[in-house]
Amino acid sequence: MKDALRQYYDNSPWKDSVLCWYPFADGVTYEVVMDPKDFSVEALATYKEKLGSHGRLLLVYENPFALRYWAGQRAANTGLPYDTLYGYGNQPLPSKAELQTRLKLAGFEGQKWFYPLTDHYFTREVYSENYLPDEFLNQRFIPYISDDISLQFDERPLYREVIRGGAFEFMCGAYFVEARVCADDPSCIVDYAAITIYRDPAKRFATTVRADGTVRKTPLHPDGKASLLKILRNHEELSSLGVNVIKMKIEDDSLVMPRLNLPTLWDYWAQKLSDGAFDADEMVSQFDRIRDAIMMAAKTGKCFWELIPANCLYDKENDELLFIDQEYFWENASPDIALTRALWALIYSPAFGRDPRTRAWLELLKERYGISERFEALSEQAEFKTRTEVFGDMALPLELETVLSAERIMERRRYYKFLPAVQKLQDMGLKRPAIYGFGLRGKTLKRVLDDCGIDVTAVMDKTLQNNENIEGLISDCNCDVLIVSILNSDEIEKELCGKVSIPVYTLGELIGEQTKRVAGR
Repeated sequence: MKDALRQYYDNSPWKDSVLCWYPFADGVTYEVVMDPKDFSVEALATYKEKLGSHGRLLLVYENPFALRYWAGQRAANTGLPYDTLYGYGNQPLPSKAELQTRLKLAGFEGQKWFYPLTDHYFTREVYSENYLPDEFLNQRFIPYISDDISLQFDERPLYREVIRGGAFEFMCGAYFVEARVCADDPSCIVDYAAITIYRDPAKRFATTVRADGTVRKTPLHPDGKASLLKILRNHEELSSLGVNVIKMKIEDDSLVMPRLNLPTLWDYWAQKLSDGAFDADEMVSQFDRIRDAIMMAAKTGKCFWELIPANCLYDKENDELLFIDQEYFWENASPDIALTRALWALIYSPAFGRDPRTRAWLELLKERYGISERFEALSEQAEFKTRTEVFGDMALPLELETVLSAERIMERRRYYKFLPAVQKLQDMGLKRPAIYGFGLRGKTLKRVLDDCGIDVTAVMDKTLQNNENIEGLISDCNCDVLIVSILNSDEIEKELCGKVSIPVYTLGELIGEQTKRVAGR
């Protein structure tokens, strides 16, 4: 991590997120090792000696084969990432398969592997061998991007293909290994964890899906105990009004619910879209049932704005909607705020975002529920509540840094992508270019040319209102080539060729993205 992210991490609750979900047991000896430098069998064996016959080693480290590092420059001799490849004694860090073998050789016969996401620094979710993500991981997955000059592409959209190809365990961001000295000792009961340690203290929870058939929501701060009681009361109140909510109880300072192997309605729709079997009429019918639940809940004078597809399990066999995690409501607020937030499922789902029919479906539903004219205003109210009540400000620096880093990476990508244009101009003996179009591409091209010692004689753009007399400008600036930097600029190129006597090229032609299409040059 670069300095800004490291400082933020060190001074925030994030540093505890990778371990806070793990159920440490009384009477068991643990050794916790974060990012070890030495993965040799001998080094691992020293941990075993300290632990005794029933101890456990919790080994947490960054995966050198993570997808993010395939996105960066890699060492020529190994094809592996420069910065994360080497551990102690300049020895390569091990893959999962390599470390499994070394742990066994060191005497750790029992192992359970976990996969913290995004990684062990900023952990929001933890998957395991017994609970792997499906291809819709990035419905909720929010990885961060560090400002790494070596990154060649944004890896975030690729996780779906990695999961579909069965490569998730090899290319995940980090590993959390529970290595047991005694293979007969039971492994960690947790199969999956969702962690909200980045929220305000009273809203920090670890929700764990367990092998004993339960789900537990456990506060990570003393103030969270009151929130558990609030959720329980909300569910009891909603149930009394006829809303189908999951049954829960408080046990050992945790909310306990049954583990149901059901998708959320959000994920169910995503799967149907992926399979090409999506039924819009079915979706509308299910939205109607969510609307009915919201209106039933409104009898209390409260707007329960978490009655949404992401918090609703769908039992296809019984055609039943079952709401979960109803933590929030808004006193004396319009239930249309909750309905609007429910429709956000079509806006923020990556699966819906790729489907060209989504906008039409959204407009249909807005019209169906009579909120078309008020949708933007209702969305602002819902956004305010979501940000202030649910997320708070703790995650904002990480999200902002990711946005800025992504922008800087894209800017660098454009820069290096446009470098071949310089060589092309030099090969043709052209030394005095003018640029037509001064958006992001045009500005980046000018910076590339300036850095390479090529003076841009003029910049022409509609927004600069200087394109009316192109011939006069070309004559005045004494340029020998005009470069059209606008994307999809064939027609503009053709028009300019009819007005000027010097060669006209699109930026795409100069960098090899398209062939020359204008005749007569």
